[in-house]
Amino acid sequence: MKAVVFDGELRVDDVSAPRCGAGEVLVRVTKAGICNTDIEITRGYIPGFKGILGHEFVGVVEEADDEGLAGRRVSAEINFACGRCVYCLSGLQRHCPNRTVLGIQNRNGALAEYVAVPRENVVLIPDEIPDSRALFIEPLAAALEIMEQLPIGPAHSVLLLGDGKLGQLVARVLASTGCRLTVVGKHAHKLALLADTGASTVMLGGFRAAKHDIVVEATGSPSAFGLAMSSVKPRGTVVLKSTYARGFSFNPSAIVVDEITIVGSRCGRFAHAIAFLQDTKPPLEKLISAEYDLDDAVGAFTMARSHTALKVVVKAGG
Repeated sequence: MKAVVFDGELRVDDVSAPRCGAGEVLVRVTKAGICNTDIEITRGYIPGFKGILGHEFVGVVEEADDEGLAGRRVSAEINFACGRCVYCLSGLQRHCPNRTVLGIQNRNGALAEYVAVPRENVVLIPDEIPDSRALFIEPLAAALEIMEQLPIGPAHSVLLLGDGKLGQLVARVLASTGCRLTVVGKHAHKLALLADTGASTVMLGGFRAAKHDIVVEATGSPSAFGLAMSSVKPRGTVVLKSTYARGFSFNPSAIVVDEITIVGSRCGRFAHAIAFLQDTKPPLEKLISAEYDLDDAVGAFTMARSHTALKVVVKAGG
């Protein structure tokens, strides 16, 4: 089969199709999205990474022990846990130290014609959710994870830094809480996409830092951490959503003096994302900048790295 492989070099290659192990399901991938994490991997975010990229996907079940799954449209939770450790037994499978992660950690991903995933990770996509929105289930779940970690409501002033792929989803999630939301970004056309959320939007060049109860950093840029810290109230909370290939240094004194809470926020639950899509019906299809055939996936990555692009989709099959 064809797949997007990275081993220091990004390319589309012919590789062996996956075989289902015990308790696994074989999915024929129809479409997959390129995430910022995929881009950062190609920049060295995970040293020594070798394998098939991709963890945002929609597909059709091709092979499964459960005959009722055959032909069903699905996606899959990306963290594959051992099910036996103390984290798994306490419901924290996403933090299992023995986990593999689809297209990220010791597990081939979904930027391919086929992908094999554990049955327990498979999530059925309701018929009323089109592929153009279902493609966003994984990053939308990550955006909704913020709500699992923090109480946010109309009494809170919230600043979101970032108008990109993840920022767009985080903005819609935060806006749904009724909080007083301000979004800062670098791109007028991206901020304009948030007009229907009721959020206030500000171009970075015209932003004057004011103190907020909660600041969410979703820019993908290490330089935004300083802006986040200067924009949060004493005893406020900074939520970090970005992952970077390179680190940065900072003086933690302000965290101590102003008693700031720093929250790392990663993956969320797909069930919450599906419910959000069903209940709010957000027009996420307008976030798709381009679609490419699998043969031209390297070109898709070039497009995805562009500052003007939002979600770039790779079509793996019909």
